[in-house]
Amino acid sequence: MLKYAKGIFLYIRRMSKNILAMLGLLALGIFVHAQPAAIIPQPVSTQWHDGHFFIDAHTVIVADESEKPSVDFFNDYLQRFYGLRLHTGAAPTSNYILLKTQPTGQPTDGRYTLSVTPGVITITGDTHPGTFYGMQTLIQLLPVSPFESTSNGPAIRLSADGNLAIPAVSIEDYPRFAYRGLHLDVGRHFFPVDFVKRYIDYLALHKMNYFHWHLTEDQGWRIEIKKYPLLTEVGAWRSGTIIGHHPGTGDDSTRHGGYYTQDQIKEVVQYAAERYITIIPEIEMPGHATAALASYPYLGCTGGPYTIPHNFGVHKDVFCAGNDSVFTFLQDVLDEVMTLFPSKYIHIGGDECPKDSWKACPKCQSRIKTLGLKNEEELQSYFVQRIEKYLNSKGRQVIGWDEILEGGIAPNATIMSWRGEKGGIDAAKQHHNVIMTPGDHVYFDHAQTHNDDSLTIGGYLPLETVYSYEPVPKELSGDETKYVLGAQANIWTEYMANTRKVEYMIFPRLSALSEVLWSPKESHNYMDFQHRLATQYKRYALWKANSYQVYFKPTDSLVRQKIAQWQDSKFGLLMHWGTYSQWGVVESWSICPEDEGWEQRHGAYSANYFDYVQAYQKLQTTFNPVHFDPSKWAAAAKEAGMKYVVFTTKHHDGFCMFDTKQTDYKITSDQTPFHTNPKSNVAKEVFDAFRQNNFMIGAYFSKPDWHSTNYWWPYFPPKDRNVNYDPARYPQRWQAFKDYTYNQIQELMTGYGKMDLLWLDGGWVRPLSTVDPGIDWQRGIRYDQDVDMPKIAAMARNHQPGLIVVDRSVPGEYENYTTPEQSVPVHPMDDPWETCMTMGDSWSYVPHDHYKPTTQLIQLLVKIVSRGGNFLLNVGPSPEGDWDDTAYARLKEIGAWMKINGEGIYNSRPISPWSSGNVYLTQSKDSSNVYAFFLGEGKDVVLPAEVTINNFSARPQSHVTILGRKEKLKWRQEGKNMIISAPPNIHGDYAITFKISK
Repeated sequence: MLKYAKGIFLYIRRMSKNILAMLGLLALGIFVHAQPAAIIPQPVSTQWHDGHFFIDAHTVIVADESEKPSVDFFNDYLQRFYGLRLHTGAAPTSNYILLKTQPTGQPTDGRYTLSVTPGVITITGDTHPGTFYGMQTLIQLLPVSPFESTSNGPAIRLSADGNLAIPAVSIEDYPRFAYRGLHLDVGRHFFPVDFVKRYIDYLALHKMNYFHWHLTEDQGWRIEIKKYPLLTEVGAWRSGTIIGHHPGTGDDSTRHGGYYTQDQIKEVVQYAAERYITIIPEIEMPGHATAALASYPYLGCTGGPYTIPHNFGVHKDVFCAGNDSVFTFLQDVLDEVMTLFPSKYIHIGGDECPKDSWKACPKCQSRIKTLGLKNEEELQSYFVQRIEKYLNSKGRQVIGWDEILEGGIAPNATIMSWRGEKGGIDAAKQHHNVIMTPGDHVYFDHAQTHNDDSLTIGGYLPLETVYSYEPVPKELSGDETKYVLGAQANIWTEYMANTRKVEYMIFPRLSALSEVLWSPKESHNYMDFQHRLATQYKRYALWKANSYQVYFKPTDSLVRQKIAQWQDSKFGLLMHWGTYSQWGVVESWSICPEDEGWEQRHGAYSANYFDYVQAYQKLQTTFNPVHFDPSKWAAAAKEAGMKYVVFTTKHHDGFCMFDTKQTDYKITSDQTPFHTNPKSNVAKEVFDAFRQNNFMIGAYFSKPDWHSTNYWWPYFPPKDRNVNYDPARYPQRWQAFKDYTYNQIQELMTGYGKMDLLWLDGGWVRPLSTVDPGIDWQRGIRYDQDVDMPKIAAMARNHQPGLIVVDRSVPGEYENYTTPEQSVPVHPMDDPWETCMTMGDSWSYVPHDHYKPTTQLIQLLVKIVSRGGNFLLNVGPSPEGDWDDTAYARLKEIGAWMKINGEGIYNSRPISPWSSGNVYLTQSKDSSNVYAFFLGEGKDVVLPAEVTINNFSARPQSHVTILGRKEKLKWRQEGKNMIISAPPNIHGDYAITFKISK
């Protein structure tokens, strides 16, 4: 009876904890996944309902001729990505989409309502743009799976009934700002018309309404002007471009250029108008004009000759402000520009205009004297105002960069504030309209990570910073805020020579900016946006748009805490072990029918693939690791200073090192000799032994399973590592595999004690939408292999709160950290990461393997930690169940070093400059101490008389010691470099660590 009462009490206590945990998850917004669709930008009001509307071949669009742009865009999108094209006509009794525009009298242009019921979808806009925006939201309600690859590119497969399910919803929506813009510089690098149209589509899909087209530059003139043909015959071409970052390491000597004919521009303008996007052309003046000067040298102060530059930056040759023929030229150019672009705004640049040539120019100095101007800044103001008066006389208005404020602002000019917000604030206080475009928040040519692996202009602009932007400065009063029309992101293309690089730089930051400019300020929530962004990435893939993959910071605070604990641990043990250890091959790769070096077959059965696989599978019947003693491994790893373990529960061959109930291909099967051993449930024994030594516990699990008949279906021969049938064509078989995978992971999460990491390998098992065609091994993934990671992760974390999920190489919410394999990043990475590497040459046991020397292993650990990573070191157990003696020796030597130097390893963070020669830096988590690891060439490290740390400044009160010694060392600061004086005859093993206490 007491036992029964105790059981009731424990049950109630568990239920209470579960309820509290669920409430906590709700508070954290974890259940945003329950939303039927992810809409970016977030609408003002969204109410989801039960039921769906099903779009099929019989669905009718009901709309009058005025809605043709919206109808055509929607139909083109359906046709391209879903293989459907809907008819327009009169409204039937149901199964139709109604588009209509009804003015409401509301001041905000672009309002719409969207209603989805099981019988009808109704979009009502207050203007035609509003109806178009409602249609864009409908596009985001379309399903984004199942993904498939077709001869025409990515597409979404229709359901078995041939329809698309749209969730029932009621939406009311309108934009926050009237100006929502994106810029493209085609002067530094030219891009074809097809890409410009695609770029405009990207704006439309994000409800942006202004495209700022930067058409002239020092490096190229891109618009045909019939009155001045040399502008494109000469000015559109340069004979080379610098290599590398300005000023360059050389020149490619390759002719680059191009221009848009007036017919092409008319085509693009019409294309944009059909998407309710206004194109603002920019003709740069008075600076950034070298291409024009090279074409017509009389336009410059010296008369030339001028050469179109190969490099970037600011160039001193500008339009001559004292020459009236320059204004005649510019007015002629603007006349032709205005016939092509109906926009009320014409952008005239006005930025970065050096005054050197004006100061030396007699004509410019004469103009200053005649007009009674004080200086060259006022001459620039004169220049801008004269052009503005001309444009105003033609019914147009000027936009310029914030430099046009210098010397006095033109009376009716609109300011683009790019050098921070000050220019915009000053202009708004003078009652001028302002478009905010500060470099620190919306310059998309800036890098998205601190150490971008591609060439960028510099700067650092991560996604979260874009999303955090507030375009209305707090310095403005209530009445002054009305002059802020909105904001714009800029794409300067000095280091973007191709369209994929441009896409990489705008996505996903454009999605963040669209929400900043459209959605109410009070609705902004980065964590919620991040959840919706996971679906948006699928849309990028559908559009075949390249994108930068951001790190998805977990929304669950327990997961974030666990990641922080894992990052502090720094050093872990990985073990690959299975039946394959008996043959000494590279894990189970030899049964994969590919022709890679690590997959080569050897031995008696190698001549025939099927004989080989049959013999391989029989290894189960001889696998008997009688020397298996996980407590011995745990003790050795602990002595080495390791803090976590990841053990292979199942490799790709499907052989399970745990007592799964899903298959008999396992260590505990009666077909395996070891099944009679009390420790036969190997994974459990390993986890328990390491857990007793306070290790974090991680389960390696292979998502592909080559033994499962629902992955490699015997009906077809396997062709490569991937599933050998089309899951979309055989959904029941794929569902059976998904259930199999789910059930096995659930077993690991429920019967093997407290788990900290779920380390998922086999990255080719992934949604097709996540495949990166730029990565060689991913190009072979033909089918959508989605195992439903949201469901798996939710289940796993329900059983193991705070679980770290590492879905290797599949970027998104379920790759909580990245895992560079057998490599160390050259620079620190912004987000959590771990190098996984073998101690020997092979991941699995190979007799007489070559083990890395201790010096190399310790130096790897230091380099990895100095760059902010963890080191997961692999040792492969033998078929008898033990490690090679060399592995134990290496770990013992590492442990001896860690006992002295571990203070600078554990709980550390990277610190600039990260390294200086053979010195590598870390800092304590609280930033109170810096650790400088001096690496030698071998085991015996001898300090020189002085150790210099370049580009590192210590505080004047800092004191320096060597870990393991007590005396304080002398040091001095020489400029940017710290120099430490070392006592004579200081020796150490592997690496010597200086502690610099702040």
